[in-house]
Amino acid sequence: MALRKPIVRHLLVILIIFIVLTIFRLLWLAYFTPSNHQPSAQAGVLDMRQQTLSEDEIYQINGEWLYYPEVLLKTPNSNQTSSSIEQTVRKIPMQKGSATKQHFGTYRVKILLSANDHSNHRYAIRVPAISTASAIYINGKLAGQSGVVSPNPSTHKGQAAPYTIYFTAEQSEIDIILHVSNFDTPSNMVIDKRLSFSSASAMMHHQFITQLSLVAISMLLILFALFSILVFLFIYRKKIVLLFTVGFLLPLADELITYDRSILDWLHLDYVWSLKLSNLIYLGASYFFVQFIRVLLVRYQQAKYFRWFTTLYALGALLIILLPIQWLHTANLAFFMLYVVSFLYVVVLALKEYIGNQESSAFIAFTAIGTTNGIIWGLIKMSFVLDIPFYPFDYLMIALGFAGYWFKRFYENQQQINLLVAKLQKDGEMKDEFLLSNAQKLWDPMNKMITLGQTIYDNPNNCFVMEDKQNLKYLIDIGRSMSFTLNDIVDYTRLKDKNLHLHKKNVRIQGVVSGVFDMLRFIAVGKQIQMTSSIARDFPLVLADEKRLIQILFNLLHSSIKNTNTSLIEISATIERNMAVIYIKLTESGTNNPDINLHEHLFSSDKGLADNEEIHLSFLISKQLIDLHGGSLLNKGADLLFTIPIADVMVEVGQVNDERPEDIHLQENNTQLKASPTEKQFKILMVDDDPVNLTMMRSLFSATEYNITTITSSEKALDLLRLQRWDLVIIDAMLPYISGYALIENIRQHYTLLELPILLLTARNNPEDVYTGFAHGANDYVTKPINSLELKVRCRALIDLKYSINQQLHLETAWLQAQIQPHFLYNTLNTIASLSTIDPDRMIDLMHHFGKYLHASFDVKNLQRVVPLRHELELVRSYLYIEQQRFGELLQIEWDIDEQIDVEIPPISLQTLVENALRHGVLKQKDGGTVCIRIKELADYVTVSVIDNGIGIDATTLAQLLSDTNTTSRGIGLRNTDLRLNRIYGQRLQIKSTPNEGTTITFHIPK
Repeated sequence: MALRKPIVRHLLVILIIFIVLTIFRLLWLAYFTPSNHQPSAQAGVLDMRQQTLSEDEIYQINGEWLYYPEVLLKTPNSNQTSSSIEQTVRKIPMQKGSATKQHFGTYRVKILLSANDHSNHRYAIRVPAISTASAIYINGKLAGQSGVVSPNPSTHKGQAAPYTIYFTAEQSEIDIILHVSNFDTPSNMVIDKRLSFSSASAMMHHQFITQLSLVAISMLLILFALFSILVFLFIYRKKIVLLFTVGFLLPLADELITYDRSILDWLHLDYVWSLKLSNLIYLGASYFFVQFIRVLLVRYQQAKYFRWFTTLYALGALLIILLPIQWLHTANLAFFMLYVVSFLYVVVLALKEYIGNQESSAFIAFTAIGTTNGIIWGLIKMSFVLDIPFYPFDYLMIALGFAGYWFKRFYENQQQINLLVAKLQKDGEMKDEFLLSNAQKLWDPMNKMITLGQTIYDNPNNCFVMEDKQNLKYLIDIGRSMSFTLNDIVDYTRLKDKNLHLHKKNVRIQGVVSGVFDMLRFIAVGKQIQMTSSIARDFPLVLADEKRLIQILFNLLHSSIKNTNTSLIEISATIERNMAVIYIKLTESGTNNPDINLHEHLFSSDKGLADNEEIHLSFLISKQLIDLHGGSLLNKGADLLFTIPIADVMVEVGQVNDERPEDIHLQENNTQLKASPTEKQFKILMVDDDPVNLTMMRSLFSATEYNITTITSSEKALDLLRLQRWDLVIIDAMLPYISGYALIENIRQHYTLLELPILLLTARNNPEDVYTGFAHGANDYVTKPINSLELKVRCRALIDLKYSINQQLHLETAWLQAQIQPHFLYNTLNTIASLSTIDPDRMIDLMHHFGKYLHASFDVKNLQRVVPLRHELELVRSYLYIEQQRFGELLQIEWDIDEQIDVEIPPISLQTLVENALRHGVLKQKDGGTVCIRIKELADYVTVSVIDNGIGIDATTLAQLLSDTNTTSRGIGLRNTDLRLNRIYGQRLQIKSTPNEGTTITFHIPK
């Protein structure tokens, strides 16, 4: 029952549509069918004297016409109608088989009009298609013809086209003579269709409706054909679409020929071939309709009988061409059966598919219903000889069915496309997540491999041969290139999916160029490449995404360095049409015409960069990023150039760099006045060429806790670093002329990582940016756009680390102070006690030096990072005086110190070395020895040496004393001094010792 309900519903819908179409057909027929009271001709006379010609009614000239076989009457005079001429009566319309075979003859009828109707009236007669030539005479005058009527076959010309004549009658009788001849077909000269007579206005109205319907349907079929052609050209380039075009044009041609066969006259064909052509067109229209429905069917598209129909239609077309016209009329019955069977077959399939609950096939079923209705009424017209004007509603139903089917399929396809698009978007998001996730997963182990490889390569103790070491260097470079490629793949995917958005702002191109140069110097290790920029200081800002602009320059230059033999890179910039043009010139050393063909090869493809098989991904990404900025990437021989928009606000570099260091101090002092004098303020120096960025960062830090100084150039930052001490320096990587990387490297020549922490601001967190920053000496980095919490936390962490290290140094100094041996105190006190009875004066001097020693040892200055050299010498002199009083002649002291040396050294450093020379050197010998303190001033540094001729130190003990893994208490004073010197000056103790000969310990103090 569940299955029957939909079937019943579908059948009811089909029945309702069929009934509606039938009602439309009956109404159309009722409108054009003459009224029942129309007269009929009797013995060649049509008496219409009792009729009044209206403006909308058409009369049929039916009934008995006089017929004159084998005679062509010219005028209706009595002589021609004598008894010598054979005369019969024929009923029009008549059946084809009801007359004997004759080749020509004359039909005649007389119309009697009312005396009130004929004066000043125009009349019209519609002559149907008569086989095969006809000519009509009105009151003895030729009014119209189709073909050429002749009793001679040589002069006869068939056409069989309908025509309409308009005339004015001056009398109440209208004598109509119709000549007919047929030498073309074996059929008799029968008139099987009705002739129409009416007023001219009624006939024109009738013709207008018929022509309007024909034009409307013609335009509809033409539009459908054009639509099919457009679909073929722009949407679905399959030959099957052209089938639709032909399927619409052939019915159009068939209807036009049926309405007026004279259309074929412009082909200059005789009657036989014009008839064959019209039959071929009708046959083709039927075939393409069948095929058209077959293509649109879903379930029965491959039904086996379609192949048979194709064969039969092809055979029919061949027969139409080959058969003579005598046989062709006989074959038309077989063709008609083929039309009916094939039409009904596709109609049944379409209805079955619709009943089978195929929603999209409902419209095909409607089309089939319209076709069926047209076939049925065509049979009715042939059987009852009905003369109905062109009926457009069947075609409208077929067109609406096709249009509805296409719209339904379009809707279904659109829904499917939407589902596929949603699925593709989801798959795209999953692909992006997969790419990002796996790129990170691949980058992490690759980075570890690169790091381990670099560690092995830099290890001075490895035993690689030169070839293996070079191969290891290649592996490291390959790993770095692969890490760059991973990032490029992610960017390329985002660019391809149009998922990469720019964050444009005003950017100083000079800073970007300087920063990229320093990044490349670090990455392109081993290549002697000179990189220069000639961009003017007053070159305006560009409107770009700083991160992507760095990527563009880095990719272009890195690929050029990697794939060419260039030794000189020059970058310049000009302004053209409100666009900044950046020139990248590559040159080989010693040549003016470099053999660099990489760029020409990359741009050689007519289809663009993306289609070049050897294109590097970085070049493609750079080009797309430049396009995204609104610029373009071009090549000019060996050189590259790209354009980037100029910023709207023209801010010149000089305008933001006019601050003087004195102004900075004034701002700093003003900031200090606002803070509480009891609170500790950390001094931070910020260096960035963007004043807005400096203002934003400065606002993040409390004025009561931080003393912030901002500067916009590297040169002025170096001046400030020499004038005062800082707790932290924040540096932008992309500074003009002296990049942030170069500034960091300059700072590290004077301050260690722990003495002055540096936080680097980078636009990207790519490996090349991070590598370069840390390699030049940055402690940490923060990427732009800056996260306020991250910046504050990292700054505070670096400042706290610095003070923690300083506190540790103070503790180490305190530890050194605590190393004063109790035995040294006891022995000194015992010596003082002994001298009290022996030599009071010496006792007083000893007590005086002992007091100075204790005062210098516990002086608060010893907690400082460095102390003046004279302060340290006072401690050493007091210590040596005490030891000389104790050991007498066993201890000899020599002083070799240049005068007026004014340097600072770490506290208790020299005293520790001297004490080590005494205890573990000369006093270990039975005869004692000599200790020499030598301080010499050289051009760039001061050399401090402690020399003794004691027992010396063997190599094993010496390596253990200065080892970082030494965890024993032995030599802890010597080791702490070595560590402090290394932290402050980046230099360690230089110890030369020979067992039983002595030891020399030296360190250098930079001036």
